Amino acid sequence: MKLLTYIDLLGPRRKEKRAARSRHRLLIGLLLLAMLLLPQTGQQDSFGLVCASEIDLTAKNTDPDDSDSTVLAPVTVHGRREPLTTASKTIDRTIIDSFPSGNNSINEILSFLPDIQFSETSNLSTQGGEILPAAVSIAGGKGFENNFIIDGLSNNSMLDPDADDPLAVNNVPGHAQQIFLDASLVDEITLYDSNVPASYGDFKGGVVHARTIEPDDEFGGNFFYRTTRAAWTKFHIAPSQKDDFENSGKHTSQPKFEKHQAGFDIHLPIRSHLRLLAGYRLQLSTIPLQHLGETRNQRRRNETFLVKLATEPTALSKLNLSWTYSPYQGRYFKKDYKNSDLTILGGAYMVNADFHTALPFADLHLQAGYTEGENSREGPDHMILTQNPDNSWEREGFTGDIDNTQQSVQCKTELALHQLSTGSVSHDINLGFDFQHIRGTSKRDETSYLYTFYKNGTARRTVYAKHRAEAVLRQYNFYSEDILRYHRLELRPGLRISYDDFMQNLNLAPRLAAALDIFGNGRTVLIGGVNRYYANTLLTYKLRQEMPTTYYETRLDGGEWTFTKTYSTTTDFQTLKTPYADEYVIGLEQRIFGGKATFKYVRRDGKDEFAKTAGDRQPDGLWHYTLNNNGSSRHESYRLSWERHWQNHSLSINGTYQETTSSNESYEDILEDDDLDEDIWYNGKVLSKSQLPRKDFNRPWLVSLLYVGKFPYGITFSSLLKYRSGYQTLSKTGAVHEDLGIPIYEKVRYGGAVTVNCSLGWGIRVWNRQQLHLSLDILNLLDKKSVAGESQDSYELGRQFWLSAKYSF
Repeated sequence: MKLLTYIDLLGPRRKEKRAARSRHRLLIGLLLLAMLLLPQTGQQDSFGLVCASEIDLTAKNTDPDDSDSTVLAPVTVHGRREPLTTASKTIDRTIIDSFPSGNNSINEILSFLPDIQFSETSNLSTQGGEILPAAVSIAGGKGFENNFIIDGLSNNSMLDPDADDPLAVNNVPGHAQQIFLDASLVDEITLYDSNVPASYGDFKGGVVHARTIEPDDEFGGNFFYRTTRAAWTKFHIAPSQKDDFENSGKHTSQPKFEKHQAGFDIHLPIRSHLRLLAGYRLQLSTIPLQHLGETRNQRRRNETFLVKLATEPTALSKLNLSWTYSPYQGRYFKKDYKNSDLTILGGAYMVNADFHTALPFADLHLQAGYTEGENSREGPDHMILTQNPDNSWEREGFTGDIDNTQQSVQCKTELALHQLSTGSVSHDINLGFDFQHIRGTSKRDETSYLYTFYKNGTARRTVYAKHRAEAVLRQYNFYSEDILRYHRLELRPGLRISYDDFMQNLNLAPRLAAALDIFGNGRTVLIGGVNRYYANTLLTYKLRQEMPTTYYETRLDGGEWTFTKTYSTTTDFQTLKTPYADEYVIGLEQRIFGGKATFKYVRRDGKDEFAKTAGDRQPDGLWHYTLNNNGSSRHESYRLSWERHWQNHSLSINGTYQETTSSNESYEDILEDDDLDEDIWYNGKVLSKSQLPRKDFNRPWLVSLLYVGKFPYGITFSSLLKYRSGYQTLSKTGAVHEDLGIPIYEKVRYGGAVTVNCSLGWGIRVWNRQQLHLSLDILNLLDKKSVAGESQDSYELGRQFWLSAKYSF
């Protein structure tokens, strides 16, 4: 007899909650749009921003009959030349538009740069239907240790960014980013991976700053469609797994899928110096799987709405107002569980006000924004396991809704003083202040039960009690740096001071970069630097501490439910030090063969990294997990690159050799104090456990070649050739050294990989400014079978075709 009835996934309560959430976000966008379109009084014509050393802007009366016209006073615009100590790499729109990619995420575009690595599981042949951006390691950092920025505002998630299981009964998967921005909405991407200026913090890997497209001065736009599917894809599956893969009912094995991408941009000049942009992107993936004797579809969906208004209120000022909304949905069901449909909700919306102006003594930048993101789940209220008389089981439902949200208010002020001189030394001084108020919440509105009914009449249920948890973080950041130039020498000393009332740490991050123009002609430059970077903190453990402990209840022969025991683990929060990395850089830049060659050595020593302690069992029977600072890492890389841009062609070649060791890969890894001194036996030697090579993101040799070219008759071609060397890691054998009593490890080898991705396009003018552009992207052109993942039987995706069409007007 059914003891519980299934409550539909999208019942009235859930529909109302989702509708209210959507109305709230769309209302903010509509209000912003309405404010943008209100008539503006006192608007005057302007020249926009000019980047020059010193320009006299004088408006002269050229009409002798216009007696009312006036002559404006001369305006002097101060600009700066690019510092030699700048170590960033900017990817412009030409490369972004031509780059051969799959899901077209910002992370994918970074893949051709040196010292960039992706997880071994980021491109598995068994998961071709996924659309979320893959985790990326920059300069040896972990995937959640980067600082992702959109138009100057933080895009980082502090809600358990390393969680990745959509079917976890009491948790929701997270991601390092909140908004999953489509690269086609981006005008340029700037990567900082060494000698990072003091204006950037909250990272231990790298800084990725994406600037979205700007409204054009003329009316126009485009719309496009792009697609791929399993029939256009080669799968590499081990023979022993082929039958299970082709008849899969699990989300981790996807034998069939279809992906569709579509979108549009509309540029609307409202009047002089007032321009509006409206953009939309849709990415949809359908994944058919076997479920209870029939084929059912799982789906992934990501959308992005972008509305931006750009105006120049005065001759020397610029204001951008924007609204970005990017909801994500992942629809799943649990294999062989009836009525187990659930939806993972992610993404965020961002409101941004960005103002630049020129003062008599400096350039001023003011910015304010609000971001609200979520990692949530909507699913059946309860899970039921029923044992039949023949010992088989019936399974049904899931474990309810969980709502995790992050609200952020950010305000920034930056001041770039006009150049000062003291004798033969010039000074470009930059000052800035950044404040963030971040509120994280986690709630379960209704208690959920996991029922287990045994055939002998007894029953047990696991209780996931309703709860509301909250954690608030306030961050204060101040920075100052001075770019000093003395003849051929340039120095950039800086200091970033940060404080947060969450961990209650005052962190001082000194920065020093140096460059010597050896011959004084800019062709041969020696570079170096010593820097400290502090990572972002996490709200994960504070939120977990406020959640009630899971516990068990039992019932005998239809009686009352009685408490049995609490679950085995709980989480405690404590204030800790902020993880940081000390960096040492030395290198040489040389103009050669019409381009620029760069050799750079980078070393990072990571300290006080987050790990987990499992305390002694308490009288209540619980193991208490606590976050600690026991983690550490070390990264060394040698990078050699050369790039050249000429006419309609661009060529970039780089190679990296790197070694990375890490005590732990995630803040979820247990790393006790005793583990720091633990030894292991490998290859006839005693090694410290902290000297073990990193298990992921750790291929020693990386070589990339990217070519982008435009040819006559509207033909475009780009190709990315990438070599990743084989790598090795150490794993436990299960044996113990008979004399020393320490565990014995053995070497596990994985083979190298060569991949070639290419994109071929053809464009034709249809009429006037209207153009049609068709393109074909081929990923893994040579259909190489490359081992990936933690198993020797796992492989990367084979050859895949993408077709796209774009109409511009």
